[in-house]
Amino acid sequence: MIFVPRDKARIMNVTFPQLRLGGCSLYVQVFKYLGYMITDTLCDDDDMQREIRNLFTRTNILTRRFAFCSVDVKITLFKAYCVTLTFAERFR
Repeated sequence: MIFVPRDKARIMNVTFPQLRLGGCSLYVQVFKYLGYMITDTLCDDDDMQREIRNLFTRTNILTRRFAFCSVDVKITLFKAYCVTLTFAERFR
């Protein structure tokens, strides 16, 4: 991956030779490192889109699992997992 400097005066070469191994080009525009998507433009839009998709997936899984629970079970689960401890302490 080649990073273009932000300061245009520091650009020494506009084109770079392709690095090849066994006839395959090794240049990539997006690389996953330690769970984060790194792009050659140093923009995190791809990583944010991936996180949003994961959030929607997990939300849909929870919705499907608890769709048929009773209201009492849903309230108990809400109190256990969604209400913070400071909020719960205030209303005891």
